[in-house]
Amino acid sequence: MKFSKKYLNTLIFLLFGGFLLWIAFKDLDLVAFKNSLKTIPFKWVFLSMFLGYSAFIFRALRWRLLIKPNYITKKSDLIHAIAFGYLFNSFIPRSGELIRCTALNKVSDIPVSELFGHVLLERLIDFIILGICIILVVALNYNHFLLFSQSFIFPTYLFFILIILITSCILIYKFQQFIFNEVILKKLKEFWTGIKNGFLSIKDIPNKYLFFFYTLSIWGCYLFMTIVCFYCFKETLQLSLAQGLFIMVAGGLGMVVPTPSGIGSYHYLVIKALTILGISREIAQFFAIIVHTSQAIMIIITGVIGMLFLYRRSYE
Repeated sequence: MKFSKKYLNTLIFLLFGGFLLWIAFKDLDLVAFKNSLKTIPFKWVFLSMFLGYSAFIFRALRWRLLIKPNYITKKSDLIHAIAFGYLFNSFIPRSGELIRCTALNKVSDIPVSELFGHVLLERLIDFIILGICIILVVALNYNHFLLFSQSFIFPTYLFFILIILITSCILIYKFQQFIFNEVILKKLKEFWTGIKNGFLSIKDIPNKYLFFFYTLSIWGCYLFMTIVCFYCFKETLQLSLAQGLFIMVAGGLGMVVPTPSGIGSYHYLVIKALTILGISREIAQFFAIIVHTSQAIMIIITGVIGMLFLYRRSYE
């Protein structure tokens, strides 16, 4: 029973990601892919990996601005905590958000609840920026995005699940004194206060322009880590910056789906977007593999380094 409660959702989305992965690559020509690897200029792949890690650095610097008014932290701790969190996300979707908070708590004693409030704020900002990017894509690539949006159906039952979750949270909040005993209720209130303080910490940032710059830098890294991989294939060289934004948004939507590290969902949507732009399905498949796999390798390497670093720091 404990196993099912903890891992059932992960298993469901893993199977869903595997299904999308099968749809995306069921007709993949492995021989052609191996031959293409011999001609790919890997300097662009390494640059893409560097830009992906740079996004971690900018995210850590932005996180430090939220923490700085009340606590002192090392930049290296924040960078490694974020990398460690992304490593966990590669195996259990959305687990990295809590993992990076608990990892940083071990080396800084900052309350986990407050750090988690920062993460919730970050996620809200990420969704807002993704929404702005979608609006830009619609303005710059209207016909292409229209075809893209018609190529897949968002399951309507997810809306009902969301309504049920929101309703449940409201009911639990309204009748909390009848559900929990005093000790648990006190701990829940303390945890909620920490989350609220972390979420509202944005109003105490001394340099909001720097916070905005770091946010743009994060998404600039996401955009250009995709665009530089256009140089890996002659067929994608002619794609413009606006079309690169389209591909980034497609990949971003794929990463929103809680499959482990966007496996399957990222590939499926990026391949869809590239084929709509006139790129052959074969090259689209190769492109999706190169971008996602290179970032996955970067996350594993930096995540393991971050884990070892934080483990050593916790004993200092």
